[in-house]
Amino acid sequence: MSSRRTLLGLAVAAAALLSPLAHAQYPDKPIRFIVPFPPGGAVDVLGRLTAKIVGDATRQSVVVENIAGAGGAIGTKMAAQSPNDGYTLLMGSTSSLSINPIYQKVGYDPIKDFTPITLVASVPHVLVVDPALPPKTLAEFIAYAKANPKKLNFASSGPGTPHHVAGAMFNQMAGVDLVHIPYKGTGPALTDVMGGQVSMMSVEILAAAPQVQTGKVRALGIAADQRSPLLPNVPTVSEAGLKGFEVTSWYGVVAPAGIPPAVAAKLSAAVAEGLKSPEAIEKLKALGAQPVGGSPEQFQSFLQRENQKWGKVMAAADISNN
Repeated sequence: MSSRRTLLGLAVAAAALLSPLAHAQYPDKPIRFIVPFPPGGAVDVLGRLTAKIVGDATRQSVVVENIAGAGGAIGTKMAAQSPNDGYTLLMGSTSSLSINPIYQKVGYDPIKDFTPITLVASVPHVLVVDPALPPKTLAEFIAYAKANPKKLNFASSGPGTPHHVAGAMFNQMAGVDLVHIPYKGTGPALTDVMGGQVSMMSVEILAAAPQVQTGKVRALGIAADQRSPLLPNVPTVSEAGLKGFEVTSWYGVVAPAGIPPAVAAKLSAAVAEGLKSPEAIEKLKALGAQPVGGSPEQFQSFLQRENQKWGKVMAAADISNN
């Protein structure tokens, strides 16, 4: 009987050592970190920052792979189809995990096919307009737009992008009818707002702040629940009169669905702690981003709320490529 118990105990111990839930065993090999956009953009910068945080915390190599294409869908689908052992992570974003899957067929479900790890950071949008237009405030702009239906327009970086969907939400919440003008990228879109070819744009604050500060565009409101240190004198959109209008470009880490909960919790805690470092704070500040952190459960709830919000907006505006 004693020998049987000994053998059983050894078998249980061996199984524990082989289990991915064993804290001491994870990670015991390099981690693959997929960034589904080209090098140089915000997703890439934050992805590499997060990969370094994970590597430092786990003392394991974290290899960043830029797998771009289809608005982030190619790399995101590849991550969804990877083994769920905690050795493949993805830098998800508003585009790849909220808007793009609603806009078109991407080959993955952003809720069912992933395990959220943690929300890393968010970058608020700011509503900017052509400074030559008569309105000086958001309330005046809305009144002006209502008095001139279909005569004003809004720019986006392309169909089905966060800028497009944000403009559609502005139309719905403000009760106006601005015409959508799509561009190939944020830069050309913002340039035409500065040049007066387009009336308005909802755009990330980092891209807009220098143009606001030099008077090339007029900022009507920050689309967040608090003002931004980049533009401290610009009110939030809610303060300016359009309550509840909030648009952020957010970035978070996910893994293939079904990774061990202990691994998800370990990674989440590592990233949350790493976001407090001076290096992380400085890089986030340079992007106009706010660090977030939080548990896998909190990120899961956030992702569900975001997808529900944008799903309603896009259905009402008939924004779809399916």
